[in-house]
Amino acid sequence: MKSCKGGICAPKGFLASGISSGIKKKGLDLALIYSRFPATTAALFTKNRIKASPNIITMGRLSKNKKTSAILINSGNANCLTGKRGLSDAKKLTSVVAKLLGINKNYALCASTGVIGKRLPLHKIEKALPTLVKRLSAQGSKYASRAIMTTDNIRKELSVIFNAGGYNIKIGAIAKGAGMISPHLATMLCFISTDANISYAALKSTLKEATEETFNRITVDGQMSTNDMVVVQ
Repeated sequence: MKSCKGGICAPKGFLASGISSGIKKKGLDLALIYSRFPATTAALFTKNRIKASPNIITMGRLSKNKKTSAILINSGNANCLTGKRGLSDAKKLTSVVAKLLGINKNYALCASTGVIGKRLPLHKIEKALPTLVKRLSAQGSKYASRAIMTTDNIRKELSVIFNAGGYNIKIGAIAKGAGMISPHLATMLCFISTDANISYAALKSTLKEATEETFNRITVDGQMSTNDMVVVQ
């Protein structure tokens, strides 16, 4: 196994983008990861009894569909403790993304990180979505990885290539997380892509095993979040 360029976009068929939509006062705050073809997807979520709206939406969709095409991520606002409106906002934004991409809305996932107890600036984000989709590219990982940052000081991005069964396989990833780090997934958002031809059962099992050796062993301040999520597609 060796490192390669591309980050989340290193595997075949993946594009990404990141822009400023006005959620935060400055800096990138809205990201999109897109698979040209519906990808087998597995995920793990926070064990906190309180779960943010995007986690609830994403959990529900993955329980019915084991494949996804897009993940919309925002920083600066957790969309947590926002009641039915928070759920409605998440559904609305993923529906708009799905329409812009020409995909089934149930194949669009969402994730958020940031301030708790405040509604998303729906109008600002919805207005920015066409630009976010237009800027999707194979070089977009660096922008997406920056757009999901909150208190992080550096971008978290990685991609590797290895040979298995005579095929070159790539894995790419971006993540965020600096404070409120506790076991049981830590306070992380992590998104992983791969062009490996793998079944859902094998993907989910591998993700669980890897998470036990990594995120579930991390602690900084013992605080668990409402938005933790790791998704591999």
